[in-house]
Amino acid sequence: MSVSLRAAAAVVLIAFQAGAQKPQVQITLPDQSELAIESPSVRSQSLLSDGAMRNLLVNGFPARLHYRMERWATGGWFDDIKATGEWDVVVKYDALGKRYHVFRAVANRAVELGSYESLSDAEQMVDAPFRAPISTAKRGQRSYYNLVLDIETLSLTELDELEQWLRGELKPAVRGKKNPGTAVSRGVRTLMVRLLGGEKRRYEARSGTFRP
Repeated sequence: MSVSLRAAAAVVLIAFQAGAQKPQVQITLPDQSELAIESPSVRSQSLLSDGAMRNLLVNGFPARLHYRMERWATGGWFDDIKATGEWDVVVKYDALGKRYHVFRAVANRAVELGSYESLSDAEQMVDAPFRAPISTAKRGQRSYYNLVLDIETLSLTELDELEQWLRGELKPAVRGKKNPGTAVSRGVRTLMVRLLGGEKRRYEARSGTFRP
């Protein structure tokens, strides 16, 4: 390769690295006048676009994103948790149809958000702002929100449970509970996931302190 071509390739690589987005999640508070009546929204960035996650999805391993939002009150000796809200998002690749399906489960009810030809399009849906299902703070109560997001792939036995969940039956696969009788299957599954570069990931975010 000539010096000029190498230089051009280096420039392209630097530009790509500079444009690459880092995975993250954030909390956006409503306007001051709506803090007591409207919950915050959650949005993310680049949670599924890395190579390891892409390989896992294409090889038939759905990704489960579990969100837990907490509302804390401040002002005493210790902060006090006042409310929690949880929901799940599952991204599943259909190898026959060559499409990515995105689902969200809130309060034991699963809804399909869309079907997409590319992972980037599916990721846009996952990253889009979503109003957290959590109660708001009382007027005058100094508070803040804290969010924890866990991303992991589903186990072999959970794949069947996922299909039942998508048909309307909320199963342990979505709630993160394991069946103790399937340790061997889970062990094989875990090994395969690790060989493909997958592991459980956690992201956290906290809002600023506010008073409705």
